[in-house]
Amino acid sequence: MPAAVRRLAALALAGTALAALTACATVEPAPSPSPTTDAADAPLFATDEEALAAAVAAYEEHLQSTANILSGQLPAGVIRDSSSGPYGEQRASELEAFLGSGLRATGVTTIDSAALIETHVDAGETVVSIYACQDVSATVLLNSEGKNVTPASRDERVPLVLEFRGTSTNIKVSGNELWSGENFC
Repeated sequence: MPAAVRRLAALALAGTALAALTACATVEPAPSPSPTTDAADAPLFATDEEALAAAVAAYEEHLQSTANILSGQLPAGVIRDSSSGPYGEQRASELEAFLGSGLRATGVTTIDSAALIETHVDAGETVVSIYACQDVSATVLLNSEGKNVTPASRDERVPLVLEFRGTSTNIKVSGNELWSGENFC
């Protein structure tokens, strides 16, 4: 299999609406100075567990959309529904290139061993970052004749750093990067 096709396949298999948080309030001046808290400093989720659960759910939705696109059931642009900003555009282009090469995939990629890195607000958006192990062992790469062309040497479990942006109730995948440190999967 040509190196470019292997790279496209790896990108497709590895892979995953921006909303602003605003708070407007009129506050009467207090008789004496008191500490103030900007709305952007308020907790994004009630707990770290909620933030992690929201991120995992968002990525699982993204992976299901990716599987439906790679199998030819949906157009590549649908990935923008579960991803945000430049990452959504990048994923749509990668998936279009993959499908344009005549390749398809069956099966669904999963994640496990998810752990929260951090949550914060950036430019009015909720940002959640997590570590996760992505498992592609249940996926098969097919050429245009339906022949299995899954690389025998592929890594079936890879460590990722995933980023999500949006509101605390609607986050979307905004980044997916291979972890460069020691493999934790």
